[in-house]
Amino acid sequence: MTTITGKQALAEILQREGVEYVFGIPGATEIQFMDALEGAPDIQYILGLQEIVCAGMAEGYARATGKPGFLNLHTASGLAAATPMLYNAELGGVPLVITAGQNDTRLLQYDPHLSGDILGIAKPHTKWCTELVHAADIPVVMQRAFKMAMQPPTGPVLVSLPQDVLTQTLDFEYAPNTVVYPRMRPDTAAVARAVEILAGAERPLIIVESGVARSDAVEEVVRLAEVIGARVYQNWMSDVNFPADHPQYLGDLEPVSRSAEALIKETDVLVGIGCSLFATAFFDPEAPSLAHAAIVHIDDDPWEIGKNFPTACGIQGDIKTVVAELATALEAALAAKSAEARDRVSRRITSIADEKAAEVAALRAQWAKQHDATPISVSRLMSEVAAVITPDTVIVDDCWSSSATLRQMVAPSRPKSYFRSRKGGSIGWGLPGALGVKLGMPEKEVIAVVGDGSAAWSMQSLWTAARYKIPVTYVVTNNATYGQVKIVRKLVLGDYPLTEKHEGMELDQPVMDFSLLAKSLGVKGERVTAPGEIAPALKRAVGSGEPRLVEVVTGW
Repeated sequence: MTTITGKQALAEILQREGVEYVFGIPGATEIQFMDALEGAPDIQYILGLQEIVCAGMAEGYARATGKPGFLNLHTASGLAAATPMLYNAELGGVPLVITAGQNDTRLLQYDPHLSGDILGIAKPHTKWCTELVHAADIPVVMQRAFKMAMQPPTGPVLVSLPQDVLTQTLDFEYAPNTVVYPRMRPDTAAVARAVEILAGAERPLIIVESGVARSDAVEEVVRLAEVIGARVYQNWMSDVNFPADHPQYLGDLEPVSRSAEALIKETDVLVGIGCSLFATAFFDPEAPSLAHAAIVHIDDDPWEIGKNFPTACGIQGDIKTVVAELATALEAALAAKSAEARDRVSRRITSIADEKAAEVAALRAQWAKQHDATPISVSRLMSEVAAVITPDTVIVDDCWSSSATLRQMVAPSRPKSYFRSRKGGSIGWGLPGALGVKLGMPEKEVIAVVGDGSAAWSMQSLWTAARYKIPVTYVVTNNATYGQVKIVRKLVLGDYPLTEKHEGMELDQPVMDFSLLAKSLGVKGERVTAPGEIAPALKRAVGSGEPRLVEVVTGW
């Protein structure tokens, strides 16, 4: 047992918990914390120029490594500035440990400068938050923070650090943190009920989301889909939750959208895995009804199961474990059925594969017509991105209106080979998120494809990339408009040409030059306006060993 200051204890705990990077911006309320970090050589501080950048990097690192990202923010103002990314992280179940500097507790009753309601700001965006009172609380509180961030359902936690608490002394001896084994097995009765429902399914449909990736359950979900011969969709693709090149994977689906009505009408069993079911963004009184279908919902978060719609069988537990046990039980049940029943599964799989092949062929024919178009077509750009990808490439996707084409062209199929913002809806994650992904997966080539609207949110990320020489290739799609807002406008108000000008949706007066912005922030950038220039520009950037930006002026 040694008597040390609170800040020294904090620094030692971070080292013992395996923190490699602290992402942040220091202010006056971080002086003590930063002083302690200077005595922790195993931890590198990564400085951002805006809190969105810091939070985005921490999230990217957490998703790439499966460990908590550590984020240090400057009192209430810094926390407030980071909330767009924390909103995404909380909804996406991303484990973050966040600290925010607070003023001296002896001043807090006087409404001092550099203070604020840190816990009030943090509460909507964290699964747990607290403020330290005594230095002696630091070991239990900080170790609890790391435990809770990683304990399902995973998510951000925050600890407020008053400055006088960091300078107080305590008797400290590090004790290893609690080891939680979170792979909870499902209730056997729930598995039996799911088998009963699924064994007789004629038109099963599986919807997956980020819970699959969080639980490392892709292989198990593929097995389940093949056992029952199900069509597989994603409501929101943010990770590789199912191989996009698998013959049973058919892309995006909003099950309560009118465009899905024919499919939903024919579905007799819907299986939701690691997802929010029926959390639509737009009210539609004529949305398709699922009243005729039996729903099986699998999640590690009990809040999600049966939240919005009655569920025939809700199974709470570790997603990987639940799906593995369910697939094994179904295999046994189907083996006991007639040969005709097993043949029906085989015929479904063949039919789904044929449907997918026809859809892919139609897309390829459409892309071929756009290949030499000017302004550059999105499909041409994404085909050139796909051409430089290797098995060691990771794609970070923040190009909202072009994202569907990127995913169709690249068809990400290996876990952790593709990252997109999870839920939330705050843009600007891609530039900093890619830096966090690269720091977490240094052996991988990282290519971030980012829309002009998103890039404008977090361009300061390029300064951090240059300062720490983080070799990410950025591809910025510049169509001088908020394209995703225009796409949503079509859904709300009806069809119209996307090239029409609309209030608040244009970025064309003036048109931003991201290649020049990159150069001003220390990153080599070039601008591409002709289709034939894309491949040489990407070849110069990818594998260069330094951060690079390729801006591509695109049309629709």
